[in-house]
Amino acid sequence: MRRRAPSWTLFALLLPALSCTDAGLYAVGGRGQAGPDRAEFVGKACVPMAAGDSFPVKVLYAVEGGQGVDQLVKGQIADALQSLSSRFSVPYITFALVAYHTVATGIQGSFVDAAKIQLAIGTYTNYQEAGPISLRAPLKLAKSMLSGDMQTGCRGTVARTRYLVVLIYSTADTSCANPAFNAGLDSRCTKYLPDQAACSACELTAVTAQLKNLAEQYLAGEVTIQPIYVRTTPDPVARAQGAAIARSGGTELVETDPASLKNTINALNYASLQRSLTLKRLIAYNRSAVSRAGEQMVDSDGDGLPDDDEAALGLDPVAMDSDLDGLMDGIEVRMGMPPNAVDVINGCNPFLDTDGDRLNDCEERVLGTDACISDSDGDGIPELVELLSRTNPLIAEDLDDADRDGLSNVAEIEAHTDPSSADLAYRSDRGYGYVIADADPTEDGRPCYDIEIYNVSLVPTLERPNPPFPNIPRGTNDIYIYLQVGRENDPRGTGIGSLLIEQIQFIPPNKRKPKGIIQMAPDQFVLGS
Repeated sequence: MRRRAPSWTLFALLLPALSCTDAGLYAVGGRGQAGPDRAEFVGKACVPMAAGDSFPVKVLYAVEGGQGVDQLVKGQIADALQSLSSRFSVPYITFALVAYHTVATGIQGSFVDAAKIQLAIGTYTNYQEAGPISLRAPLKLAKSMLSGDMQTGCRGTVARTRYLVVLIYSTADTSCANPAFNAGLDSRCTKYLPDQAACSACELTAVTAQLKNLAEQYLAGEVTIQPIYVRTTPDPVARAQGAAIARSGGTELVETDPASLKNTINALNYASLQRSLTLKRLIAYNRSAVSRAGEQMVDSDGDGLPDDDEAALGLDPVAMDSDLDGLMDGIEVRMGMPPNAVDVINGCNPFLDTDGDRLNDCEERVLGTDACISDSDGDGIPELVELLSRTNPLIAEDLDDADRDGLSNVAEIEAHTDPSSADLAYRSDRGYGYVIADADPTEDGRPCYDIEIYNVSLVPTLERPNPPFPNIPRGTNDIYIYLQVGRENDPRGTGIGSLLIEQIQFIPPNKRKPKGIIQMAPDQFVLGS
């Protein structure tokens, strides 16, 4: 295995150019001091699979209906949508439904599970809109529906969501021939008139591009637009328009007949966003220890306040929340709130941790962080770790060096040293070390890494209550190991994290449980947000 010092920038753990010796950062031998008050972890970690609830798929069907549409086509569309509920029973695939003719109507305007789509199918079959056909109308409505979902959704989840718009049509677009029904036609396209086919192809390309560009505008995972031309009597104009939509939407036109439509819809790719994820940051953090100004202090309850500080403030050193108001003592002290008086935070639930980062939603509201993503500023450091390390969870700090000691704030967090003091001697003795090397990928191709974390210091904590379970014994240290992954070449992306928690008991001078090097396995990491 190749040894590397902690990363100084977001991707440094992966960059060979930053590979260097540990000499000068840790004790001779590259592993820090030996002894029962130090822990070492060795094992393998893998990038999580891009599937399940953390990687949603949202499908919007825009289907031609109303008067003049072939009854066979409408029947096949309804039958195909009915079949969705039997195929897609998983909660991470949801659907919306738009019917259109001259104008578009959101029959099911929000994304729901497949079973609920059945309730909207009856409305579609009774859809009686008449007039000239506009393929532009459903694309514009789809843009409105997707942008609304992206703006109101969790930023982290939106970044991992694949949006698929399926436009099912059998008639050529007539938008340019009917400007009264299509206000705001692109002036670049109306220049093609009186060639209505060229104008429509131009307009559909532009509207589709606006829809697809929502991914960049709102940092969504992916938006693709898939047109399906259901031919009865083949129309070269309708075919050309569909091809223009497909090119702009990142797909290829699918052409079928009414009898084959059900199979065609079922054959579409409904898989989760398949975009390569890679390691952004590996962090070990002893929640029971505070590093401050070259000194290691005990934090028995892991709330960010050392036991000595809690005693001085009249707080309970073995209870994270002394006043039982749902806010950790460390958060209240940091934000200038009275930790011995109950604070009521409206509009949140202190019993809910939406992003699973060990900060409840009310604590996130007080901090100003995003309650549905564990790393609001995208610097690869979870918000809980930033809180405990006394850095800013709202500003990326991989390039900041608050104490001007030559080590960035993020690098100090990785080493579990104090970002606010030039604690060079302390770092040489107590700084955490990391070794990371590429390992064989999983069978489905996900990257894996052989990792070693060493020189993790342990402290003699107090016994603390853990109702309704037995008390947590004295000397118990809560070690959090985070595997933060994200897209390549996306240093400020939201990414997603996995967490492994290990408890180690240390009672001075030499009692430690478990003894020896602690082994880690990929399935021990629990996926977060």
